[in-house]
Amino acid sequence: LPQGTFYVEPSFVPATLFLFGAGHVPRPTAALASTLGFNTVVLDDRDEFANRQRFPSASGIHVVDSYDDCMNQLGIDKHSYLVIISRGHRHDQTLLRQAVATNAGYIGMIGSRGKRDKIYRNLLAEGVPQQAIERVYSPIGIDIAAETPEEIAVSIVGELIQVRARNQAHHA
Repeated sequence: LPQGTFYVEPSFVPATLFLFGAGHVPRPTAALASTLGFNTVVLDDRDEFANRQRFPSASGIHVVDSYDDCMNQLGIDKHSYLVIISRGHRHDQTLLRQAVATNAGYIGMIGSRGKRDKIYRNLLAEGVPQQAIERVYSPIGIDIAAETPEEIAVSIVGELIQVRARNQAHHA
């Protein structure tokens, strides 16, 4: 055996997936993402949805008082993946406004193109820069004609894996 001191550094920082919303689609998304090496944190304003029974594999579960300013204390950085799947346009817009002000490695929002375009128009009218909006993946996920919550989860996590690989190559 060679003599001396060896230092071992991890080859990558594990990505943290922040799931905003704890409904039908986030549940299988969290389970799949956790299996594939993401630290998964679930946030919702309803404790009957954001709980250990529904998200047994999550690294963290937070019931927030409100989605307003809920990202400030999360330590979001380039290794953070933000997935917005809350229960309505208003919450998604509130969350997206906060998300585009971060340096997250990925920002995705579920919804139709019509919903997305309406939210984008509203944010642009508030003064959010076009460049910030262009970072958002929406409609979220790889197009695999997904319909069920489980299929949508595969579509989303497929996109997360793709972006994670691109980000790791870019930061290497």
